[in-house]
This record gives sequence, structure tokens and C-alpha cells, in this order.
Amino acid sequence: MDTEHDLDSIQVRSLDSLYENHEKNTTNQIALITTASYYPDSNILSYSVDKLRQLGLGRRDINNGLIIVFSKANREVRIGTGYGTEKVLKDAYAKRIIDSLMIPEFKNDHIFNGLWLGSKTIVDFLERPENRIK
Repeated sequence: MDTEHDLDSIQVRSLDSLYENHEKNTTNQIALITTASYYPDSNILSYSVDKLRQLGLGRRDINNGLIIVFSKANREVRIGTGYGTEKVLKDAYAKRIIDSLMIPEFKNDHIFNGLWLGSKTIVDFLERPENRIK
């Protein structure tokens, strides 16, 4: 959901396709939300947890959902994981993806590039056989 209107329709379709193919390969579910406001939540952490739950991302039995929340207005990005996903994709690795791949692109106002690089890295990581979420 690009509520902040940071992406054009081709970019949205590219990301959607990446996430849909990943779900077909693994059953993991990924969503991206861009937003200028975290309302009714007060911060990006609470917002990402609430949206992950509201969207029902991931299978109930293994909690293999993941959400990427980006706010250009607030200059923040977060990768939120379901309980099953966080066993494989640790917070420290998610932070490295954000810090080393996404933020440098955002600083150059290359929003799609940052979201694509982060998303592609997550998908590639989660599709390795040793990182299968059980």
C-alpha cells in the first residue's frame, strides 16, 4: 500500500510481483506500506506490529509474515517480522539491510531503489534452503 505516493504504478507492480513470487516459492507473505502518518499509533514500531496483525500476514501455524514500513515524511523505515520469520531473519540482519542498502538510496532520493534492494535481499535470504521458516 503506497499511501504516501512514493512509487509509480510500474514500481508498485514490480514489488508486488517480487512478493507474490516469493510467497509461491515459500508461503512467506510480505507487504510494503508507505505512509506519512502512523496514526493511531505513535511510532513506526507500533504501527508495523499493528499493520502486520491487521493484514494477517503469514500462515497462522508458522507466523511467516513480514512487513516493510517506509515513511519519507518521518524519514524512517522498519522491517517487521512475524514470530516465525524473526527466528530466521534476526533484527540485527534486518537493521544491516536497512542501514547498508536502503538508507543510502533514500538519502539520494532513490526511494524505489532502496525499497527494491531491501526487498530483494530479504527475499533472496529467505529463499535459501537453510532459512526456510518452519
